[in-house]
Amino acid sequence: MENFAAGSVVQLKSGGPTMTIKFIEEGDAYCEWFSGDKVEGHSFPVQSLKPAQ
Repeated sequence: MENFAAGSVVQLKSGGPTMTIKFIEEGDAYCEWFSGDKVEGHSFPVQSLKPAQ
């Protein structure tokens, strides 16, 4: 398993936008990303993330 921390740049293993981890809590990473000029955010299980390419 990857060792992510706040500020890590990640993507979902299934694909999608490049996201930045804001914080990690109880195995979930709250990530933020831009959709156009709007900031989006959501929590994802850490196991579903990979380092961004």
